[in-house]
Amino acid sequence: MVSKESHLKHSSHEEDDDEAFAYALQLSTCHIFSIALNAAVELKLFVIVAGAGTVISVAEITFRLVPTAEANPDAAAMLDRLLSLLVSHSLLTCSAHTLEDGSSERLYGLAPAGKYFVENDEEKGSLAPMVPLAFHRATFGIM
Repeated sequence: MVSKESHLKHSSHEEDDDEAFAYALQLSTCHIFSIALNAAVELKLFVIVAGAGTVISVAEITFRLVPTAEANPDAAAMLDRLLSLLVSHSLLTCSAHTLEDGSSERLYGLAPAGKYFVENDEEKGSLAPMVPLAFHRATFGIM
């Protein structure tokens, strides 16, 4: 018969192992977020979302990025994935909105930490100009 204490130790060990795996996975992919953040800054997504005032849909953002949307018919779907990643890191907010036809769309807003990536914000300053520096040739040459 397995004691309750033995079962709890086993469960705790599995949870610790799961947490360790999740942390290792996070470390092995952390560069991906930096690349995504750089893309968001280059596309001026934080500026677009901040300029909307409250919230904005992917369709509206894609419309404002007309050259990108014309070049790639999947731009809206790709943009939605990028925005979702920024939401998962608390740089943007996301809420669902039901349309007249019954379908739903996501609406994105600027989260408190996201405001620091809005370019030309004289009140708070901006980290946006620093993000591309991490991907400059000279920076990679140092590493």
